[in-house]
Amino acid sequence: MDLISKLEDLKNFGIDLKLESKEMESFYITSMRNFFGDKEHLHCIHMSDRELEISDDEGQLATIYVKDSILRIVPLGENPYAVIMDVLEFVAHLHKPTIALYKEFQGTETESKDSMNKIKNDVEDYEEDSDFDDEWI
Repeated sequence: MDLISKLEDLKNFGIDLKLESKEMESFYITSMRNFFGDKEHLHCIHMSDRELEISDDEGQLATIYVKDSILRIVPLGENPYAVIMDVLEFVAHLHKPTIALYKEFQGTETESKDSMNKIKNDVEDYEEDSDFDDEWI
């Protein structure tokens, strides 16, 4: 039994990341793309919003994707061991910071929307309360 057949379980079962939405899955994959982009001799292609393809100078190594909060790795080359170790390193060290960053961005986005709504309401209130009478024009 070779390494690839032993690693088929990662494709079949994967790692449950406990992500709450497709947007969160997409953010997670984008973070992984940035992580792999910093690795020397590895090339990372964003295949879709929730799928990456990792290759090196010799060819394709693996496809990484998240679906229904499950991270899966599909080995494509003869020795995807290094990519699998990098994925495990990312999950072990950067999973919680990635989730926290996503939630921070979501909080900032919500605050921005709330601020815009407040400004809009203030403007509407001002216009309603305004003593300005344009009938003289």
